[in-house]
Amino acid sequence: MHKLHLKAIRRQVLQRLYQEYLNDPLNMLEPEDFFKMDITAKDLAPAAHYLGDRGLIELMIGYRPPLFSSVRIRPTGIDLVENHYQFNLLFPAKPEPREGELDALPHLIESLVEEADISPANGIVRQRLLCDVQYLRDELSRPVQYWRKPVLMAVLDWIDAACNAPEETLPSAGKIRKLLAPLAEARAQP
Repeated sequence: MHKLHLKAIRRQVLQRLYQEYLNDPLNMLEPEDFFKMDITAKDLAPAAHYLGDRGLIELMIGYRPPLFSSVRIRPTGIDLVENHYQFNLLFPAKPEPREGELDALPHLIESLVEEADISPANGIVRQRLLCDVQYLRDELSRPVQYWRKPVLMAVLDWIDAACNAPEETLPSAGKIRKLLAPLAEARAQP
């Protein structure tokens, strides 16, 4: 089976939910409906939660974390699918080849969100940490060619600064930095 990029998986999820909405606006799909499309549970969970966090789909969370029990498309998701230009920009059918190097990134971002959520930071520091993680997530949701490397590295620095020992409490932040470092160096060269 050919491994799809997560942006392509998100695209398929939205398209399938859009088609289901046109057939029956009240119907909700289950994870098994996506497994029939050769989307694995490991890829479906972060893709669905990302789309849910962006407000494009509505997830019904049950007793099978991190998967959902059922899902349907929201009006913002319908508008996006119907706006072909924006849809292709955010969720290209075939992401750029250099994006293939970053296949682990969505899983690392989801791990970073979990790590930040259970970190020992509290009060204002915790609030800033969670905001910084969300900011990093939003920045990385853009197409690769629009990433602002100095911004990404600065946000990772902010995340590290929020923890006394970031390698112990937020190991995914270091992995993300390592993954992004070659891209930052490539951009720096003339």
